[in-house]
Amino acid sequence: MVELEKPRVLSGVQPSGALHLGNYFGAIRQQVAMQKSSECFYFIADYHALTTVQDAETLRGYSHDVAVTYLAVGLDPEKTTFYRQSDVPEVCELTWLLQTVTSMGLLEKAHSYKEKVSRGITPSVGLFGYPILMAADILGPRANLVPVGQDQDQHVQMTRDMAQSFHHAFGHDEVFTLPETIFSEAPRVPGTTFEKGPVLQVNTTLEVPADFDPDSYARAIRDLIDRLFLGQTPDSLGTTEEVEVLLAEMHHEASGDGVTVVDRALRTALQYPGDRVVRTDREGRVGLEFYVTIPHTVFATKAGKRQAAKMSKSYGNTIPMFLEGKKLKKAVMGIETRLVELEDSLDWSEDLVFQLHSLLADDDEQAELKERYEEGGFGFGSAKKRLLQKLDDHFAPFRERRKELEARPDEVEDILRAGAAKARAQVRLTLDRARAACGLGTK
Repeated sequence: MVELEKPRVLSGVQPSGALHLGNYFGAIRQQVAMQKSSECFYFIADYHALTTVQDAETLRGYSHDVAVTYLAVGLDPEKTTFYRQSDVPEVCELTWLLQTVTSMGLLEKAHSYKEKVSRGITPSVGLFGYPILMAADILGPRANLVPVGQDQDQHVQMTRDMAQSFHHAFGHDEVFTLPETIFSEAPRVPGTTFEKGPVLQVNTTLEVPADFDPDSYARAIRDLIDRLFLGQTPDSLGTTEEVEVLLAEMHHEASGDGVTVVDRALRTALQYPGDRVVRTDREGRVGLEFYVTIPHTVFATKAGKRQAAKMSKSYGNTIPMFLEGKKLKKAVMGIETRLVELEDSLDWSEDLVFQLHSLLADDDEQAELKERYEEGGFGFGSAKKRLLQKLDDHFAPFRERRKELEARPDEVEDILRAGAAKARAQVRLTLDRARAACGLGTK
């Protein structure tokens, strides 16, 4: 088997809306840089997007937007194989071959599937089986390396499991290249809002009879929370810690003897995993864990600090990459900050503006801004103006390149088709080996 001169890197992006600063600083900038040292296969994952985007014109528009964005910020089609996933239909046949050796149990462990089900989303077969299509995306081009965040390593490990199951089932060890993970060094890009808890996670241990009804108890806790917030304003409960203390006091008053709230009564749940009560019996006690929606948001805090929410379309806290003029100014000036007096010093350690500025500034610039925060008399408005200028300057050449590409859509389409032809040639070789191993077609 021919050894590759450079490591072959594969990465995909779903076309699910306008790409934003989180996409750029969290992935795209690093992907463009990797063109210098690796043989890169980057694809627009429009097959995957069908589980959420089910309007034809919308999907085509999103896919085109991803293509134009990558080309505008520096992807070189002479160095990188860049293509639409749906232009390489061989991955679908390869997906079926992998399905025949993949257990339901493995798929049920997928974080994304479990998270969506726990939120009450009815899963499609496509959502359940998406890790197999993802494995075909990786194994088809015989990628050595897959760059992911720490929370996405499972995708690569599941791909390895499927490849090894295929090898074991059909008695061949070299059909697929087993990929390795590259953990991204990209920063966690903060959004324009602080992290808030739309729900509270309740953990209690109760001394109760064996016929205790956990759902009735959960309803009682929900009633307590409704009472707790009845006389409060959004600003009067600034931290989850305050809610914990008050709820524990009310819980004790309502329950009397025999009921104990263990550890922290509540902690913020950043993703709502459903309204189910989980019961664990141990040593004559009943342990319960469930989630309660709250009437308005409470800041997720630690030692009095507010934490930045990750920039995400699902949180509605993004700044699109190519905003300019008044729209960009509105987005930047709308970043959440604390309400302070102008003469006060500012806490740069929790400030979203400072964190976003650090993605663009060198060490000296960031040190100077830190000093201005600490000495006071500066104001968040001044910090936002600095960030606005940084963003405008950084993305200005990309905006111009994007406008040129938008005026030549046929050129973008030609690049994608040429990339698909190169990708299909690689995937076809892998598929032919897999078909032969399975006994499909003639020998």
